[in-house]
Order: sequence, then C-alpha cells, then structure tokens
Amino acid sequence: MLKLFLYLLLFSLFACNNSKEESPNSEKPNSITTPPISKDLPHLLSRVKQFEDSITSEISKNQNKPIRAVTFFELINRLKEVVTYFPKAPETADCLFKLHIKLGEMKDYSESIAYGDTLLRRFPEFKERDFVLQSIATTYDIYLRPRNSEKVRYYLNQLLLSKNLKESEKKDLKDRLNYIHLDIIAYSTRLNKNNLAR
Repeated sequence: MLKLFLYLLLFSLFACNNSKEESPNSEKPNSITTPPISKDLPHLLSRVKQFEDSITSEISKNQNKPIRAVTFFELINRLKEVVTYFPKAPETADCLFKLHIKLGEMKDYSESIAYGDTLLRRFPEFKERDFVLQSIATTYDIYLRPRNSEKVRYYLNQLLLSKNLKESEKKDLKDRLNYIHLDIIAYSTRLNKNNLAR
C-alpha cells in the first residue's frame, strides 16, 4: 500500500514538472471531433505507439526539458480513439490502463477513475487489475476532496478479494480498513509511530 502511495506521489510530482509551460487545462481539446483516417485497429494502435516512441525519444534527448501538456493530450486522444472504435478488443485494455495512468498524472482525477472503472468492468481479468484497484483507492484517499472514505473502502475490499495477494498483503489491507477514517498519509504516520514504539 505504501509502495503505491509513493508511486502515485512520484507520478504527480513528475506530472507537475512536465506541465510547467502550461497547465493541463490550458489547451485541453474536446473529445475526438473527427474520426481517424482509418478505423482499422492495427492502424490506430500504430498511431499510439509512434506517438509514445516520439515522446520517449524527446525525453531521452533532453531530460531537463519539460514535455508540453498539449503533447500528452494528443497521446490521450489517440488512446481514446482505440477505446471508442474498439471498446471490446483485447488491446483496448492496455489503452484504458494508459488513459487511467496518464490522466491521473495530469491531475484529471475524475476522468482517470472513470477509465480505471471502465477497464475493471470490461476486462475483469486484466493483468494489472490489483494495481488499478489500489490506484483508484489511493486517488479517492488523497487526491479528491472532500475525501470519500466509503469509496476508498469499496476499492480496498475489491482488492482484498484478489487471488494474487500474499497473506501479509491481506493482513496489511485489513489493518488499513480498520483505520479507513484516516487518509493514507495520516495512517502511514500512525503506522510509523507504532513501529518505532515497539
């Protein structure tokens, strides 16, 4: 749980660095306005990969230069094309996952949760299901205000049903659920104090 918190905190810091030139809301395009030239799935997936590769290349050339937010909006729109035109294709699961992560990085938490929920609903066997559940729970826990402890409880209980969790992770989750009235930061502080007192 703490690993996820640190991971999401790191991503939010990274997102802040990448949007220095313009805020995520400054030039946010509306949803897809024109259909792609081809509605062929391999073509749409190749458009996503080409754009991801160009972003990776840009970052590797100059790691100190922030990527403009509008660049990420183009990637988001390409991912949305796949989701829109091929909602049930197996490849769409990865696109939904990327939308969940990228929108969270860009602090569009409500939309990030919506794509995460869509992923969980459409692809219940998705390989990163546990991560998505943790991610949504953490978003409700610390990023959305007012904090919704019932939503945090719901997603952590869903995670508790996972067959992939070790017994120690289940125990940690149950302990966390006992203190759901505390956000993850307050809970971590309490946990650290208890560990130091032992």
